[in-house]
Amino acid sequence: MTRSLNPRLSRLDVLVGAWEVTASSKGRTLSTAPCTFQWYGDGGLLVQRTDPQTYLVPEWVGAAPSWFDAVIGLDDHSDELTMLYTDSRGVCRTYRMSLDGDRWTLSSRPGPDFHQRFVGTVSDDGTEIDGRWEASEDGQAWSTDFDVTYRRLPG
Repeated sequence: MTRSLNPRLSRLDVLVGAWEVTASSKGRTLSTAPCTFQWYGDGGLLVQRTDPQTYLVPEWVGAAPSWFDAVIGLDDHSDELTMLYTDSRGVCRTYRMSLDGDRWTLSSRPGPDFHQRFVGTVSDDGTEIDGRWEASEDGQAWSTDFDVTYRRLPG
């Protein structure tokens, strides 16, 4: 799709399409879910939709959202990407986002005792993204919350 509104958004094209998202921790698969990224309207915004997850371990039910939606946009003055996120638990968050080359990052806006970020690597052929969500109480010492793998679906 040609982005008539802002060609600087073309860096997000690697995300466009259908994916299967798998969450795991310590080598154990927690859940899988179908996910799509598609341009909204004339391509000024990218929409991510994740359909209900298939939970594979009981303790993941309720700890993770069953679905989530996000909208990604660009501030053309600063060239910064922002993701607005909401999920089945009623959670609403704003993330700073970057997608530079093969590195995709999301960082939550800092809050008292809550810091969260995602770091992912896009494969050379664009068919897989391996990443992890990390958490920190102070924004300095980070630990992996869980791993996430996106696998592009055929089509």
